[in-house]
Amino acid sequence: MGRTNHICLMANYNDWMNAKVYEAARSLTDEELSVDRNAFFGSILGTLNHLVAGDTIWLKRFAMHPANHLALEPIRQLPAPQSLNQLLLSNIRELSAHRAWLDQVIVEWSRSITESDLDYTLNYTSMKAPPR
Repeated sequence: MGRTNHICLMANYNDWMNAKVYEAARSLTDEELSVDRNAFFGSILGTLNHLVAGDTIWLKRFAMHPANHLALEPIRQLPAPQSLNQLLLSNIRELSAHRAWLDQVIVEWSRSITESDLDYTLNYTSMKAPPR
């Protein structure tokens, strides 16, 4: 399997698994989603927000690729999360809709990646590391 086919496979799997996770999460009450579970990001809602923030941060980095993938234009328009624990959306309904949209952007982008795109070295600054 080629690299681009593998990326498409991972994007589709990501979309499928997120749909299952959010289906389960929507079966919980807002209170159950928000209670602190002593997890790294506190609650289930906090953890799901973390995953969306992380994906958004990475997609914004990928959006800087010289190929200027059109599929990532909506990501370029999003504000950048300021931290990995930022609560981007405060309820599961809005977060679920945003996650589904984000996954479709990822799937569409994965289909537009070429083999030569993957030979580019991505340079970025970590959110935790001090600037060099």
